[in-house]
Amino acid sequence: MQNPMKKSLLSCALFIIILILTLSAYWPGLAGPFLFDDFGNLDALGKYGSVHNWETFRLYVFGNTSGPSGRPLSMLSFLINDNTWPSDAWSFKYTNLLIHLLNGVLLCWISFKLLRFRQTESSDAALIAIVAAGCWLLHPFFVSTTLYVVQRMAQLSTLFVLLGLLLYLRGRELLATAPRRASIWLTASIIVCTPLAILSKENGVLLPLLILVMEWTTLRTTPQPQPAPARWWTGLFLVLPSLGIIGFLFGRWEYWLAGYQNRPFTLNERLLTEGRVVLDYLQQILLPRASSIGLFQESYIVSQGWLQPASTLLAIILISGLLISGLLLRKRYPLFSLAVLFFFAGHLLESTLPPLEIYFEHRNYLPTIFFFLPPAAWLVTQVPRYRWLPAAGLLWLGLLGLLTYQQTSLWGDKTQLMQVWAARNPDSVRAQRGAAIELENAGRPDLALRQLELAIQRLPNEVELHLHRMVLTCSYRPITPQELEALQSVLREGSYNFRTYHLLETISDHIITGHCQGVDTDAAHHLLDALLQNPTARVETGPQRQIHHHLQGLLYASENQAALALQHFQTAQRILPDIESGLVQAAVLAEHQFWNEALQHLQTLRTLLKQGTTRRSGKIDYPAEIEHLEHLINQNMQGAGTKP
Repeated sequence: MQNPMKKSLLSCALFIIILILTLSAYWPGLAGPFLFDDFGNLDALGKYGSVHNWETFRLYVFGNTSGPSGRPLSMLSFLINDNTWPSDAWSFKYTNLLIHLLNGVLLCWISFKLLRFRQTESSDAALIAIVAAGCWLLHPFFVSTTLYVVQRMAQLSTLFVLLGLLLYLRGRELLATAPRRASIWLTASIIVCTPLAILSKENGVLLPLLILVMEWTTLRTTPQPQPAPARWWTGLFLVLPSLGIIGFLFGRWEYWLAGYQNRPFTLNERLLTEGRVVLDYLQQILLPRASSIGLFQESYIVSQGWLQPASTLLAIILISGLLISGLLLRKRYPLFSLAVLFFFAGHLLESTLPPLEIYFEHRNYLPTIFFFLPPAAWLVTQVPRYRWLPAAGLLWLGLLGLLTYQQTSLWGDKTQLMQVWAARNPDSVRAQRGAAIELENAGRPDLALRQLELAIQRLPNEVELHLHRMVLTCSYRPITPQELEALQSVLREGSYNFRTYHLLETISDHIITGHCQGVDTDAAHHLLDALLQNPTARVETGPQRQIHHHLQGLLYASENQAALALQHFQTAQRILPDIESGLVQAAVLAEHQFWNEALQHLQTLRTLLKQGTTRRSGKIDYPAEIEHLEHLINQNMQGAGTKP
C-alpha cells in the first residue's frame, strides 16, 4: 500500500475518532436543563396551547422578537424536538450537538478545499483539515454554545455560513473549466445562503464579507494564479454588501445611542471594553481551561477610559497590531492572515456598535472556524523534522476533549452548575439569583435566603436582590413594616434595570393572589412609587414607565377601582403602544366585570392600530383578536343583564 493511501486511511480513522470523542465529551451535558433565555424563546411552543395547526405554526415560527428577522428558521428547528411547552431539554440539546458535529464536518471539508487551492498535497491537506476541525469541535470554549439550547440560533447561522463558503469554493473550482456553472455556484453561495443564515440569526449577514476575507487572504495568494470571479461580480456580490454592512453600522448612530438608554454603560464605554473582551476571548481560545464564567457576564468591568483600567489601552494596541499583521502578512502567511481577519470580521456586528451585552462566549462560534488552521498546517508540515509532533497533536486533541468533558459534566447538573457559577461570579446579580432559585426548587428556601443575604452584603444597592429576598420571605412568613420601609428606601436609591420590573410584576401577582404575607395592594403601590423616585428611573417615556403603569392598573383592578385601572392601562398604551399587552389589559378588566371599561380599552387599541404606532408581536391578526374579545365581553354583559 502506497504511503498516500495509508495517510488517507489514517486521516479518515482520525476524523471518525474525533467525532466519536466529541460526542462522548458532550454526552454528560445532555442531561442538563433549559436555562434563562431558553424559557423566553421556547415557551412560545405552548403559547397557543401547542403548535398543532397552520395558524399556531404561523404564529410560533414568525412570532419571535429576539432579533429584527424574528429568526424563523431557528424557531422552526425547535419543532424537530417538540411542539408544546413545558418540554424536556435532552432532545433539544442532542439536536444542538448533532448540528455542532455537522458544522465540524463542513469546516473540515472547507479547509481541505482551501488547502488544495494552495496546492497542498492531498493527503497532507486532509490531515491538516481534520486536525484543525478537530480542535474547533473539541474546544471547551464552545460548550456554552452547544449546550445552551437557544444558541442553536448561532449554530444554524454558522451552518448556513459554512454552506455558503463551501458553495463559493465549489464555484471557484469550476471557474477554469466551466465558467457558467461556476457563476451559478458562486451566486448561489450569496443569494441562497445569506438569507438562510440571517433567518437563523442576524450575524449571518456577514457572509459576503467573510467570503471576501477568504478570497483576499488565501485564494488570491495561491502559488500559481488561478481564475478569479469577474470584477463586476466581486463588486456586486461581495464588496457592495460588505460596504453596506459597514454603512449600516455607522449610519444608524442615533439608533444605537437610543438603545444604550437601557444599558448601564455608554457606547464609548462598550467600544473601549470590547477590546479587552476580545483579548479575553483570544486568551481562552489559545489557553483553554476546564472552568468557565458561564452565562453571567453582566458584572464584567467596564472601561471608563483609555487607562481605566490600564489594560484597555494595551488591548487596543494589541488588537491593532493583530489587524495590521493580518493585512501585511497575507502573502507570506496567508493562513495566519485568514484566521486573524476572519476572526475580527466575524465580530463586526456583536462586538462593536449595537447596544448588546458586553460579553458572551457564543459570539466566537463562527469567527474562530479558521483559528486552528495555521497551527495545524505547521504541525503537519513539520512532522518530517520533528517526529514527536504527531504525539503532541494527539495529546492536544485529547486534552481539549478532557476539558470539554469536565465542563459538560457540570452542565449536566443544574443545581451544582448554578452554585459554581455563583461562586465564580460573586458580583453577578443574575448568578446569585440563579443559585437561589435552584435552591428554592430543591426544597431549601433557607439556603436560598442565605444565598441572597450573602449577595446583598456584597451588593447592597442591587434592587433585584432585595426584591427577590422579599418574594422568598413573604411566601412563608409575614413581611414587617420595617422591612417594607427598608425596601422602599432601596428602591428609591439603588441600582436597577429592566429585569427589576419583571420582579415587581411577580411581586404584584403574589400580592394580588394573596401569596405574599404582610403585604397588601396599598403597599405594592408604595413600592412602585418608590422606584419612580429613583434618579435613574425618572423617565417620562420608555418601557420601564409603561410597565409601571401596567402594574398599577393590575393593582387597581384587583382593588375594584375600575376607573383608575383603565386610566393606568391607557397611559401605558400612550407611552408605548403594544396591542398584545393591551389585549391582556382588556381581559383583566373584563375578568373583574368592568365591562364598559374593557370595551373602551378595546376601542383605544383599535385607534392605535389605525394610527400604525403600535408594536406588533409576531403575525397575530390583531383586529380579529379585538373583535373576538369584544364579542365575548358583550356576551358576558348580556348574560349578566348589563347594558353597555
